[in-house]
Amino acid sequence: MFCVLLAGMLAMAAMSFKIRMRLGDAGHLKLYPGILVLAGCTGSLFPDVPALWNFILHGNLRHVTVGPVPTHSLFFGIVFFCIALLIGYLIYGERTKALSVGLFAGAGFISHLMLDDLAEGSIYYLYPFYGEPFSVFYSFLV
Repeated sequence: MFCVLLAGMLAMAAMSFKIRMRLGDAGHLKLYPGILVLAGCTGSLFPDVPALWNFILHGNLRHVTVGPVPTHSLFFGIVFFCIALLIGYLIYGERTKALSVGLFAGAGFISHLMLDDLAEGSIYYLYPFYGEPFSVFYSFLV
């Protein structure tokens, strides 16, 4: 829930810095905050997609990996950021708006990783380069 709230607060902050717009941009501007919140919500839920997959197929809620690839890693977050960036560019056709959609998706993803690290500890942050899970907060809490 915190991840969704964080993305919504970022969207409201972004909309408070209004830029002069043309009349033709009015239709896209009305959808812009909703797209940003949707990107943040999707980014915060995306690492847990394997939980649904494993629940249907295997009857458990294991949600850390898709096969051998951990979904709770920065590599997976970068892939999702690129997907969100591409979708944002296809929707708006502008690099700045596409980048903001990607950044909101990335912020949701990173906040999910941080909260999972606080709750469970030991996340595969550096997956392709370092194959062992570790906790960013563990040294501060002990």
